[in-house]
Amino acid sequence: MKISKKMGKRIELAFYKSRVYMWRINIAAAVLLGIILIGRPLVSLISTSIDIRKLNKEKAIYEESIRRDSLLIENLKNDEFLERYAREKYFMQAKGEQVFIVED
Repeated sequence: MKISKKMGKRIELAFYKSRVYMWRINIAAAVLLGIILIGRPLVSLISTSIDIRKLNKEKAIYEESIRRDSLLIENLKNDEFLERYAREKYFMQAKGEQVFIVED
């Protein structure tokens, strides 16, 4: 059985197209597998990074609050400061004195 040149070219072209098609499928499968294997840990890494930034901001806020409160505690050991603080914050008064509250 002899195959004509025209038929031979068609068969060759069909084999070439099928090889190209298979390569495209293989490349697409490899890319999809790569996205699945790399994508999930990447998303996890990004969300963890965002959480770390949020927690660092909260930490800075709490450290500033601790610093202010520690300073206030140290100052409250001083009787003059304690008296002034009580007058300003809690509207306390000494004997024989009147306090007028003025609000803005």
